[in-house]
Amino acid sequence: MKTARIFRSILAALILAACWQTALAGQAKGKDGQAGRLKVMTQNVYVGANLFKILNPEQSIPINAAEIFADIQVTDFAQRAESIADLIAEHEPHLIGLQEVSLIRTECPSDIIPPPGDPTPNATDIYADYLAMLLAELAERGLQYQVAAAVVNADVELPVANLGLLDCPYPVFDARLTDRDVTLKRSDVDVTFSQSDNFLYNLPVPIPGGGEIVFTRGYNIVDVDLNGRDYRFVNTHLEVSGNPAANFFQSVQAYELTQILNSLPYILGDKILVVVGDLNSDPAAGPESICLLPPDFDTLGLCPTPYALMAGNGYIDTWNVRNGAPDPGYTCCQQDLLMNPVSWLDERIDHVWVRPPLAGPVGPKFLNAVHATVVGDRQQDRTVDDLWPSDHAGVVTGMTFRQKK
Repeated sequence: MKTARIFRSILAALILAACWQTALAGQAKGKDGQAGRLKVMTQNVYVGANLFKILNPEQSIPINAAEIFADIQVTDFAQRAESIADLIAEHEPHLIGLQEVSLIRTECPSDIIPPPGDPTPNATDIYADYLAMLLAELAERGLQYQVAAAVVNADVELPVANLGLLDCPYPVFDARLTDRDVTLKRSDVDVTFSQSDNFLYNLPVPIPGGGEIVFTRGYNIVDVDLNGRDYRFVNTHLEVSGNPAANFFQSVQAYELTQILNSLPYILGDKILVVVGDLNSDPAAGPESICLLPPDFDTLGLCPTPYALMAGNGYIDTWNVRNGAPDPGYTCCQQDLLMNPVSWLDERIDHVWVRPPLAGPVGPKFLNAVHATVVGDRQQDRTVDDLWPSDHAGVVTGMTFRQKK
């Protein structure tokens, strides 16, 4: 990795964002909205396997990939899509932020293994389209949801040892995994603006035998009109935490997102802002994490966590102001194969945040009657084969906003 160049790019981006924000401070002229009720949901649907298995140095890439492919078969998304659709039908949110909405395609035989080999993602035979499957289940329940925004993140194709995994007469086939973040809207919600993109800086991970996989992440931004009231809805999936390199990229992604959202009122108008997603950041972990620092990425330092960055940019963690009995709100994580008989959830990393318009009223009268609940963590939410709907629970939050007319 050309770390010096990356550091200069990051530094330039951060300085530009800071200068832009300072120059525009105090100039917001967005109109106030009206009081309204909004219900949103966030759900990481889970590809169905621990993708970091690909990094096992004791086995070849095709064997590692075969283990992942087999796990995806065991955690059968066709079943899990039914359970997730049931959860959506139970609550009928206006807007839904989905993460890890996988598209899996195959190619038989492999064109990566034979020399010279072609590592370019080019498989086209659809094995499983999680978005299409979930939309079909929603339609079957009479629910009218449409895609408001989608972003393609990591798009990786690898050779897979065919250990009876695919109807393919060759010993190796290729599997292509395309990761997406998707925002769904209910039919009574009108979209007035939509933008999706990837983060500038994403975690590169070296793989056995040479090369690397870049875990590209992204976000959706959607402006909507609901009964004459305007909202800006954002859905994202940030890098995981847990090691210093990942912590650095997670922090930079969170910073980039907050600065983009800080600039939008001056470009697209000032609106109530709702941010949902898998931030991979638990408030219990504290405001900083140990991370590798540029320019050489060999020095340990402290980086602000996504949770701390959101709070520091004026967002309200709706779980902390919800009505109801105290609840830790854990959303992560079930066992990789989703077969654990008792829930393993012990972290709160999936969030619903709210920020008032920059030119609008703030304080306790802005946000009222917050009702939030974790979904997909009950025994009755499990599939016919006793799989959890995902390794993450979802969060559904209903809110009433009070603003000047």
